[in-house]
Amino acid sequence: MNDAVTVESVPVTLTEWSTADLKTHPVLRGFLLPAGAPQTLAAKLKKRLEILPTFDGLEIRTTSFVGRIDVGPLRIAIEPKLEGLPLTRLMRYAYGVCDLDVMDPTRAGTSKEGIVDLLVNLLCVEASGLHARGLIRRYEPKEATLASPRGRLRVDEIVRRGGVREAALPCRYHQRSANWSLNQLVRAGLLHAARLAEDAALRHRCHRMVQMFMDVEPASRLSTQQIVEALRHLDRTTDGYAPALDLIRSLLEGSEFAFQEAPDTAPARVSGFLFDMNVFFQRLLSRFLREHLVSARLVDELQIRDLYRYVPHANPQGLPVPRPRPDYALYQGKNLSRFLDAKYRDIWRRKLPSEWLYQLSLYAMASPEPTSVILYPSMDDAASQARLQVCRPVADAGSDAFVVTRPVDMNRLSALLAPGLKNLRVRQAYAEQLAAV
Repeated sequence: MNDAVTVESVPVTLTEWSTADLKTHPVLRGFLLPAGAPQTLAAKLKKRLEILPTFDGLEIRTTSFVGRIDVGPLRIAIEPKLEGLPLTRLMRYAYGVCDLDVMDPTRAGTSKEGIVDLLVNLLCVEASGLHARGLIRRYEPKEATLASPRGRLRVDEIVRRGGVREAALPCRYHQRSANWSLNQLVRAGLLHAARLAEDAALRHRCHRMVQMFMDVEPASRLSTQQIVEALRHLDRTTDGYAPALDLIRSLLEGSEFAFQEAPDTAPARVSGFLFDMNVFFQRLLSRFLREHLVSARLVDELQIRDLYRYVPHANPQGLPVPRPRPDYALYQGKNLSRFLDAKYRDIWRRKLPSEWLYQLSLYAMASPEPTSVILYPSMDDAASQARLQVCRPVADAGSDAFVVTRPVDMNRLSALLAPGLKNLRVRQAYAEQLAAV
């Protein structure tokens, strides 16, 4: 991203789930995206951000993604409604970043530097913690001719040379080294974070973090798939790397559209970053409920296996049976109770999308307790839950189901997670309240 807005740039600032039109942003009147790369990028961003031509200008619609992106001369900034320290605390908790009170609150804002700098800052905090605790080292195989032999002698090499001809012997041995895959991914992630950071001081901090990994070669190529594989193979000795890897994964996913034109080369600076707040919100609630629910057990993204099935001999293409995957399944002991879904949209102020209602209605009908719950973020003190009855249109078709829309007070949740607040029962009571029928 450029450090300064050029004269030709057209700045547009919005929040998530909002619209910029000719009334709210007159600068869009008579504006057209240039043909070529800007229109191609706008098409690629469609699921994150809609840039729609109108009769006399442009209209921009945001979703759950926040961040900044340059689309031709348009410089679009999408800011989260929850700013500053509460968002920082919630992000740190969701990603499991160490030392919750390390970050200076004055550098935790999002309106100036943007969400990307918050994520980069968290990665620097976590990388510093990894280095302070000591990078995990692994034994790597080595071969060398040594004056002081170690490991196993390479007899085949001695024979090939015609015997011992010098005061050294060829050996095969193992040496503990920090230069292995996990450390290489973290170093490569820090280099990528430096290219994303908007704040010059933060970029400098990233490079200083890289210097702490000088004994480690960066991964030759950094991809989301590499991070997913690394996370899948973590064990009890390496699970301390999970927060750093998760942050790197988020940074990669938020900037992936910038690499589609030339996937094998990384630009010196990246022209945009969009972060999915819905993924963050789902992750935040998952950790909070798993850690604080007492009466039930939470399982993430459990497949509903028996909701659909093809009629015998009526699947000519051999397609797999659709298996919906709600965000959370709630268990009472070993028995499934109901499903919950996290939706990052303030339903109290903005209407409930019909497709979400249909989705949760199916979840309710697939539950032993015929109720499903939508958890959504809100900062409105007046927000309260609503309960919709899913009525059966045919008589004697079974009992009705219910869909509950329940607000999550983000400021309250942030306060409950504040360092020094040790009232565990208050957090447990709030978790029970969020998961109740």
